[in-house]
Amino acid sequence: MITVMKAIIILLLQLIIYYLFGSLLELLCRKKHGMVFKVISGFLTYQVIFQICALPMIKMDQTLTRLTILWLLIVAICCIWVGIRCRKRIMEDIGMVRNAFFRHKIWFLLMGIFLLVMCYYVSVNGEINDDSTYYIGLINTTLTSNRLYRFNAYTGEQVKSLYMRRALVTFDINTAVACQIYHIHPLVITRITRASLNVILSAGSVYLLGRTFLGKGKEAFWKAGVFTCLAMACNFLFDNTIYTSAAFLLHRAYEGKAYAGNVLILFTIYLCIEEIRKSDKWNYIYLAVTLWACIAISSTAILVTGAACVVLLTPALLQRMIKHRKQGKNYD
Repeated sequence: MITVMKAIIILLLQLIIYYLFGSLLELLCRKKHGMVFKVISGFLTYQVIFQICALPMIKMDQTLTRLTILWLLIVAICCIWVGIRCRKRIMEDIGMVRNAFFRHKIWFLLMGIFLLVMCYYVSVNGEINDDSTYYIGLINTTLTSNRLYRFNAYTGEQVKSLYMRRALVTFDINTAVACQIYHIHPLVITRITRASLNVILSAGSVYLLGRTFLGKGKEAFWKAGVFTCLAMACNFLFDNTIYTSAAFLLHRAYEGKAYAGNVLILFTIYLCIEEIRKSDKWNYIYLAVTLWACIAISSTAILVTGAACVVLLTPALLQRMIKHRKQGKNYD
């Protein structure tokens, strides 16, 4: 029970850190967003910055301990600086959430219970397969050997050379760093913390889509909440399927591919819809961060989100090109 409580506290702490990293990106882009958006974009920014830090150390065969110390310093500096620089905006977000909670207590309670049940389900119903053996084995060998991508995750044997395609995916190395920081077992942090994080971020992405589809009025808040609950509940209809986003979310939520099939693709769709509705250069900045984070999270993710961008944005871009061309002819 103490271990479970520790995993939950780590999850809450990570969400706060992601919010601060999202505030950092918001500060750089100079465009205000809601708290849900900042948590998701902060998660992506966090993964991008970690990959930038980790890749040189992986290439130079540095130890996990050195990477952990470096990452602790970077996170501490970023969080403290953002906390000071954006304190007014942070207080505004806290006040907005507090006011929303008092206005929609029942909705918050029901949504909280629903997410809690779903997080419990994905935590206790994880599959045991070759992929889970690899991911958890990679984290475990990294912790026990204190080296980065230098041992076979299945056998524990030392590899002859570094496989860069796998080394680009630093998501599991980040989990190993978290295990070393929080002194928690890889099974616990993957099956509880990382799986529950996927559920929460996926629900947040669905909520953003709901706010987009259902308008910006006073009733849009609870309508988007109902939309989120129904959309997330639909995953249980496909509980027994294979290689679907629902199957990955419900049984393999801690894997990078599960993030690819849920939060990453949903957030990419949301950004593309925002760009189609109103063209803004910052939408492309956020899309670039998302695609970069996909490389750090899963090699599958960049294929899925990249395809989504092409499918959704190509018609809109062609339409704008045709429109500008017609306007140019009329002007002539």
